[in-house]
Amino acid sequence: MKRLRQFAVLAIVSQVVFLGSAWLLPLASEYRLVGDDISELVLGRYGWVQTVAFVISGLGIIGLAYAIYRLTSGARGSIVGPLLIGIYGFGAVVVAIFPTDRIDSKADVYSHSVFGWIHILTAAVCFLCVVIGMFVLTWTFSRLVRWRSLVIWSALLAATALALLFFQMEGPWVGIMQRLLVTAIAGWLLLVATRIRTIASTRKAVPGADVSAST
Repeated sequence: MKRLRQFAVLAIVSQVVFLGSAWLLPLASEYRLVGDDISELVLGRYGWVQTVAFVISGLGIIGLAYAIYRLTSGARGSIVGPLLIGIYGFGAVVVAIFPTDRIDSKADVYSHSVFGWIHILTAAVCFLCVVIGMFVLTWTFSRLVRWRSLVIWSALLAATALALLFFQMEGPWVGIMQRLLVTAIAGWLLLVATRIRTIASTRKAVPGADVSAST
């Protein structure tokens, strides 16, 4: 269980780093907090910071997905949910490798290089996957004794992320809306990572041991 606890700590640190770069880097970059999306920070001053944040976040989420799988094993959704979360983590690494194109006008929104399209499609798929994964795992948590107290917050954050997903689009508010979306997702990840750290620290942290009798 020590490894699972380490994965949880890595996830917590990685999300703090990612949120820090997403919200604070615009202060040092030529890209704006409100009008420019997070990926564009890679193209500006200190863009390497955002690239590193993507990679660290992705690796942390992949480790967290594995920990979730181990500690929910045996419950319904314990495979699909972590897989969807893991895809989100893998996508963060992919968008770091394939950066977005520079968008200086409305015409640039629909004119992208191959790297740009890979970036956009990966981000779209991963945002959808993680939101679905949040709902699936909320349902899974409701069937596990040691996770059940997270259900209300997990559901609220999942619903918030779903609502923000529809508002996360190109426009004058794209930057702030996307940051609110990733903050809701990060909040969920931090919530889950904190619980994993607690569960993995107990002697009885046996995978599947707390599956509800209703499963």
